[in-house]
Amino acid sequence: MSSVTNQTLVNLNGNSKAACRSSVGKIKGIVSVSLAFLGLIVTVTGLGLMVAPHGPAASQGWTFLGMNVPIMKDLHIWLGFGMVAFIIGHLTLNLKTLFAEIKLFFR
Repeated sequence: MSSVTNQTLVNLNGNSKAACRSSVGKIKGIVSVSLAFLGLIVTVTGLGLMVAPHGPAASQGWTFLGMNVPIMKDLHIWLGFGMVAFIIGHLTLNLKTLFAEIKLFFR
């Protein structure tokens, strides 16, 4: 009977580790996709701000993809801060891989 109990405990522990790895993998995927999405939006708003007229002409109803200059600036700044948060999370989740790659680089 004890061998059956031990096998059951081993299977339970193995499943919990697999479930933990699976949830970390999902979190990594969510962080990576969110980072890419925010990066795309920040890039588009940055391009819009680059081509936007400056000075008094900026307040005369000019839009880029339906956004005026103040909205683009706000989106660009706040989503940029969001990107920084996701970058920190991404680096934290992939710290082991990062150190392994740095170690290989300086070999």
